[in-house]
Amino acid sequence: MTSGRSFLSGLRLSDTQREAVTATDGPLLVFAGAGSGKTRVITCRIAYLLGEKRIAPEEILAVTFTNKAAREMKERVASIVNDPSVTRRLTVCTFHSLGLQILKREHTVIGYPAHFVVFSPYEQVELMKKVMEEERISREQYSPYSVMAVVSRLKNDPDLFNDQRFYLGNIRHGVARRLCEPYQRALKAAAAMDFDDLIMKPLELFEQNEEIRKRYAAKWRYLMVDEYQDTNRAQYRLIRELSSVHGNVCVVGDDDQSIYSWRGARVENILEFEQDFPGTRVVKLEENYRSVAEIVETAGRLIGFNRTRAEKKVFARRRAEEEKPITIHTVMDEAEEADRVAREIVSLSAGGLRYTDLAVMVRTNAQTLPFEKAFARQRIPYRVIGGQKFFENKEIKDLVAYLRILVRPDDEISLRRIINYPTRGIGTVAVEKLFEIAAVERSPALSVAERIGEYALLSPAQRDAIAKFSTLYRGLVDEMACREPVPFAEHLIRTIGIEEAIHRSGESDESVAIRLENIREFVSAVSYHHAERPAEVPREFWLDLINAVALIQSGDENDKKKGVNIITAHSAKGLEFEVVFVPGFYQGGMPNRLALEEGNIEEERRLCYVAFTRARRRLFITIPRMIKVRGRTMPTTVSVFLSEAGLSTMSAAERREMAENYLQRIREKIEQDRPEE
Repeated sequence: MTSGRSFLSGLRLSDTQREAVTATDGPLLVFAGAGSGKTRVITCRIAYLLGEKRIAPEEILAVTFTNKAAREMKERVASIVNDPSVTRRLTVCTFHSLGLQILKREHTVIGYPAHFVVFSPYEQVELMKKVMEEERISREQYSPYSVMAVVSRLKNDPDLFNDQRFYLGNIRHGVARRLCEPYQRALKAAAAMDFDDLIMKPLELFEQNEEIRKRYAAKWRYLMVDEYQDTNRAQYRLIRELSSVHGNVCVVGDDDQSIYSWRGARVENILEFEQDFPGTRVVKLEENYRSVAEIVETAGRLIGFNRTRAEKKVFARRRAEEEKPITIHTVMDEAEEADRVAREIVSLSAGGLRYTDLAVMVRTNAQTLPFEKAFARQRIPYRVIGGQKFFENKEIKDLVAYLRILVRPDDEISLRRIINYPTRGIGTVAVEKLFEIAAVERSPALSVAERIGEYALLSPAQRDAIAKFSTLYRGLVDEMACREPVPFAEHLIRTIGIEEAIHRSGESDESVAIRLENIREFVSAVSYHHAERPAEVPREFWLDLINAVALIQSGDENDKKKGVNIITAHSAKGLEFEVVFVPGFYQGGMPNRLALEEGNIEEERRLCYVAFTRARRRLFITIPRMIKVRGRTMPTTVSVFLSEAGLSTMSAAERREMAENYLQRIREKIEQDRPEE
């Protein structure tokens, strides 16, 4: 057997990275600064456990936040240990995938059937609409989407449920709390769970059943959690339960990159880890291998203004080759800002940089339009990252809804979605009558549809249309049972006529082309899933695919279009580019106006830190002195982050002259935009 040092000698680890890799026993907290090789440390640590410590793969659990990160982690481990059979036996997955695995094994204990389904956000909202109607809660007064968001927050942070401060002055929070129980009953009646249940139900299972908790905690002797600063309260509690037997839990993260509080992430989880896990060993990875020193130092000065953070100092050894690695441009307005960025990109491209090496990092999606227009004018190829998710496109939701009713005929939400799509003459009145009959008879609506000719409640035309749909449905059920997945997916598309419906939609040619391409990509997705998880029973395959679809996140989809990346700073974490443009650097832009109103400037500072540290070589900051707000031109104030980062270097005379020039231009622009009396 080789020694630990010889095992790791070929991996070129720094001393602190090696310390994090080899400290395998007991709780370990790894503060991994931006660009410090975090993923490398985790994968080498898993390889070290397998190769040097001789730990069985089945005893190792690594949890992260996206399927893409989990796949990459597993691939990197495979490249080190060079034994596919070993890596196949590892459990490397997302929190939600882990919860799904546990619940599928323990479904009888929680009173669920083996073939429960996971509701997507769309199905969750549709179910909430139904619950609100039954509970006589006005959907006009309380949006089902906003109520569902509060319910999700309560499930992810159970401590809020009885926290009276959460409900003071906010009636919507109280309404959501009241709807939690009937919503959960409706989920169970549909043999379904939502995303939050995939964390909460395993947690409840562990807290209420000590034998099951001990079994799972004993199963995984070594637990690793990536991006720990992004965990919420429920995920933190789940980690505590899973590490309760062996105590070998390693969490890796960076409090300076905690930017998801709006979806429940608690930076306190990583800052309080030492208190929660006594005997914790702390390792700080502070060397940035990604960016030039000038960018790292600038980002460091900025984040140093945060009070709620662990003490650390990220540094880089590589100095910039360019004379000005950080450039600041002040422009007239957002249109001029986009044009200025486009001209810089043309110049950089002419200098040899690929478009894919460049990123425009916006604070919100609403900022992308000027850049899309400017890039189109300059014929610069681009892609918007973090836009519409593949499985959230309407046409893909429709196909998945068909699959849902084929494997679960009692799925009312999916049936309502597609019974008259593509259009087949079944109007809203006919649909409601069908479900009324089903409710009275306590039969599935599809069962009633098979006997629709017996009901005089509907007109002959309505009965005929529903009967044709029933025949279509029965034929698809039969075909699903005997066809392989890919041929059936193609058959489904042809049979329901979805491509013809898209052609007839009246949308632009570009929109139609995109939607048709999505339909084709759906078949590819089915093929990919079948190659990964072949199943002898077709119904099992389609159920597995439906649940996998529900777990897929937008960041996991590979965008095949090559070009300049237009991306929100929230979507950029984990990515890196040669050159990064950060536009909208004014008070209300970066930092964002809503965040300032909520007093959340520290998270805005972390978000800016993330944006800065995505750049390897150069960083461009642009400041529009005027913006449009609801059609009106408004002057801006330079972001406070500029001076905090030490980038405000103009003399007083230069600032005064610039201010006077822009003030005059702003007056002229406002006068032009003033509506006529």
